[in-house]
Amino acid sequence: MTRQEPHNQAGTARKRSNQSSSRTDATQVSNRDWYLLLIFIGLALIIIIRLIYLQVIVAPEYREQSAAQRTSEITVSARRGTIYDRNGNPLATSVDATTIYANPNEVEDPEATATLLAEIVGGEYETYYSLLTQNNTFVYILRKGDIAIADALKAKEAELQGELDAKAQEISPTTQPESSDLFGIHYLDDSRRVYPYGQIGGQVIGYVGLDDKGLSGLELMYDSILSGTSGELIVERGKDNTPLPGGVQKLVSAIDGQDIIVSIDIDLQQYVESELARVGSEREADSGNVVVLDGSTGEIYATASLPLYDLNNIAAAEDDASVLKSISTAYEPGSTFKAAIAAIALEQGLMDTEDVIFVPEKLEIYDKTIKDAVERSDEEMSLRTIIARSSNVGVSLIEQKLGDETFATYLESFGFGKPTHVDFPGESRGRLADWQGWDPVTAANIAFGQGVEVSSLQMASFYGAIENGGILNQPHFLISQPHSDSLPTFESERLFSTQTADKLTSMLTSVVTDGTGTSAAVDGYGVAGKTGTAQKTTSDGGYSDYEHIVSFVGFFTSSKSSLVCLTSMDNPLGALGNAPTGPLFSSIMDFAANRYMIAPDEPME
Repeated sequence: MTRQEPHNQAGTARKRSNQSSSRTDATQVSNRDWYLLLIFIGLALIIIIRLIYLQVIVAPEYREQSAAQRTSEITVSARRGTIYDRNGNPLATSVDATTIYANPNEVEDPEATATLLAEIVGGEYETYYSLLTQNNTFVYILRKGDIAIADALKAKEAELQGELDAKAQEISPTTQPESSDLFGIHYLDDSRRVYPYGQIGGQVIGYVGLDDKGLSGLELMYDSILSGTSGELIVERGKDNTPLPGGVQKLVSAIDGQDIIVSIDIDLQQYVESELARVGSEREADSGNVVVLDGSTGEIYATASLPLYDLNNIAAAEDDASVLKSISTAYEPGSTFKAAIAAIALEQGLMDTEDVIFVPEKLEIYDKTIKDAVERSDEEMSLRTIIARSSNVGVSLIEQKLGDETFATYLESFGFGKPTHVDFPGESRGRLADWQGWDPVTAANIAFGQGVEVSSLQMASFYGAIENGGILNQPHFLISQPHSDSLPTFESERLFSTQTADKLTSMLTSVVTDGTGTSAAVDGYGVAGKTGTAQKTTSDGGYSDYEHIVSFVGFFTSSKSSLVCLTSMDNPLGALGNAPTGPLFSSIMDFAANRYMIAPDEPME
């Protein structure tokens, strides 16, 4: 028994060793399964995350990219509203047109297609060939073209396709015909802006670009009303880039723009432009402009500047022809500005029309000498005479009595140096320097219209306030929007008393009857107005002795008309002593009197 114990112990040990080995193998198998399971789960998670990423996160982007590859989006311009003059004449309107475009991917023979386009549409073969060989699905061939051109192109396409269809039928009824050389050319109903009066009123009306957005004038000012809201088309194509049946889908319908009625009278405008051009040519003026407005309303009946501007031939226009200088350009007005200091003297009670002061031959201020345009000796002058004879010395003395601060405060209240807020883009506000920086020479110069800048519209509006009993009306073009409930409103303010306005009118009448403005008289009518002659500034900041801007501004005195007319010429022949602006005023106002049947003044008994 004793010898058997070691044997039993060895067996037991082997048994225990076998059991331990089995357990180790089982553990290894179990761990490997877990590893495989974890790898499987990880791969599954990656796939799930990838699916979520593709189908949820980036799916919209991919859909958009896919759609972009097979669609073309086209903006459809809304039909623009019409601009009418005050009598209902269309100044700017839209007519039917066709936009022609192409999908280069559909064009099989760009050379043949470009040849046909050049023959029928016009233009250069090279241009069309370049367009048709682009890697694109949409190119413009002709924007806003005549419908007749599109019809001719369609007819040629039908002819060519008909011939190819016939050839296919000769081979077999089931033979698929080839596409014509105009396959891939497409058409879009559109509209085009036209200007029935061409040059007449061109600067006022302005023009639009190919996108039908206003670029200048009233087209720009009232673009938000006239333009409406553009629509959008999407052209959907299949894998071979051919249009799908029903593939043209209207996403958003265009909303047409609204019409407007403006204050321009196109017949008066035409006369103003023809007379302005005639006088400007005869006198070889560098430029010139005219404003005709109603002082009682602020409505602008006509305005133009040289050179004129033909909306139907923009390419041939001179560089600054589109600029309406009567509104957009400021100049030193000269003696037309003297009505302002006369108004202040009357309003302040400093002088009445017949009050007299001593006016020397010349006035010495520092090293400067102020004299009148016409030589004279020392004399006493009334305020009426100072204005009628346009005395520089006289108004300089009045300014000294007023004082710089009072003078400047009134000028600012009259609107000088500030915009009129006319409904027109690019208005000049003029220039009126801060009075605290004036010296006595500057103050004297401003009194007779030098050292201060105004636009023709500002000056015409100020005289409109004189005609209107002292009330200034905001100048404007818009009268109404016939398809809208909104009514345009414009500001008005009193500048001075009715009594002051009446006295100013009386003095300004003397300018035409007995003073410097006799050439502006209109037969049968009383005219109040003022001449202006201003030396032009030089590049060194001084004043030229040879170049001048001359002007006249005035109105009828005793009729029912409230029209005010300003005429201005830049450096015309005869500027000194024979200015053309008075006769130009007379011609325009005589035409207006006949056009509006303004009764002549009754003769004095």
